[in-house]
Amino acid sequence: MARRKMYTFSERRQSRQGVTSTILGSISLLLFFILAYAAYWMYGEGGPVIGALGFTGLVFAVCGLVKGLLSFREKHMLYSFSKAGSIISSVALVVWIFVILLGAS
Repeated sequence: MARRKMYTFSERRQSRQGVTSTILGSISLLLFFILAYAAYWMYGEGGPVIGALGFTGLVFAVCGLVKGLLSFREKHMLYSFSKAGSIISSVALVVWIFVILLGAS
């Protein structure tokens, strides 16, 4: 059975802050995986460069979470990117905090 085409006549669009939140959270997680691989490849001797980039990933996660939560204030918008960005950024933030606490102990 063939699918029927569905049209939407809604004026609602995705929230720009939600899209920004998703991008920042994704960059933060991607940066974590790249730095974890680099630290493994360097046998844990990455030095201040990996630490500074890790701090940048933490800042991206915090900014993504703030943007994602603030994007829910916009009226007449679609919130799927806002939800995804908030979830991705909060997961990235938890991962970064875990790594920092693991390094501090």
